[in-house]
Amino acid sequence: MKSKYIWFFAMMVLSFSAMSQEKYSVNYSVGIPTGDTADFTESVSWRGVGFDYTHMLNQEWGVGISASLQTFYDDLGYVTTTEGKETVSANRYNYINSLPIYATGSYFINESADFTPFVSLGVGVMYNQKEQDLGLHVFEEEAWQFSLRPEVGFEYDVSYGLGLRAAARYNAAFKSGDLEGLSHFSIAVGVIWTN
Repeated sequence: MKSKYIWFFAMMVLSFSAMSQEKYSVNYSVGIPTGDTADFTESVSWRGVGFDYTHMLNQEWGVGISASLQTFYDDLGYVTTTEGKETVSANRYNYINSLPIYATGSYFINESADFTPFVSLGVGVMYNQKEQDLGLHVFEEEAWQFSLRPEVGFEYDVSYGLGLRAAARYNAAFKSGDLEGLSHFSIAVGVIWTN
C-alpha cells in the first residue's frame, strides 16, 4: 500500500518537473545610492552585475533566487580630517560593496506574448562593506543585513528560448549592528534564456 503512494508521489513530481519552465538571466546593473548610502557615496555606480533564476510554477507565477554585486565609489580629493587630537590630510576615497541575495516570488502578466511585464518581491540578506580610505588609513565596517527588494520589469522574447530583460529594483537594507541600512535603487538590463 505504501509503495502505491510513493509511486504516485514520484509520478506527480516527475510530471511537475517535466511541465515546468526554468528561466535564467545575467544582468548588468546601474546603481543609484539612496538614504545612508547616498550620504556616504553620492555618485551613481556603473559597476554592477547580477544573476537571476526563476522556476515557473505555472504560466503566471514563479519562484527563484537572485544575487548581484554593486560597487559604489567616490573620490573626495585631498581633505583634512580632525578627530580628537589627531589631524590627517590625505586623498579620501569612499567605497560601498553590496552583495544582495534573495529568494524571489514573481508574477508574470500575459506570459504567452513576446512582451511580458512582471512584478517581483525578493526577501533575503545583503552583505554590505563600507570602506573609507584616507591616505594610509583604512576604516572599514561590514555586516549582513536583512533586505527586501521590490522589482518591476519586462521580458521580451527575441527568439525561441532567448530574450532580453529589463527591471527597476529597490534594494532596501535594514540597520544591523553599528552599520546603518545601506540601500540603493538599481536598473538592470540583461539577457534571459529558458529551457
